[in-house]
Amino acid sequence: MTSADKTPQTRRISMELRTGDVLTIGGVRIELEYKKGKTARMAISADSDTVIKKNTAAARPVPSLPS
Repeated sequence: MTSADKTPQTRRISMELRTGDVLTIGGVRIELEYKKGKTARMAISADSDTVIKKNTAAARPVPSLPS
C-alpha cells in the first residue's frame, strides 16, 4: 500500500464489468475487450503524456485475511 492509499482523499471503488463496458477516469478511457478466467484485456486511451504503469500481482503484497 502506498502512502497515497492511506490519505483521506483516496477512495477505492469495486465494480463488475462485462466485455464492452467502458470506464472513464479523468481523461482516461478504459474498455474491457476480453475476459477469460483470471485474465482480462483492456484497451486504454489517454493523452500521450499520461503515465500508464502495470504492477504485476507478484509485485503486490498479499492482503491479510480478517481474523
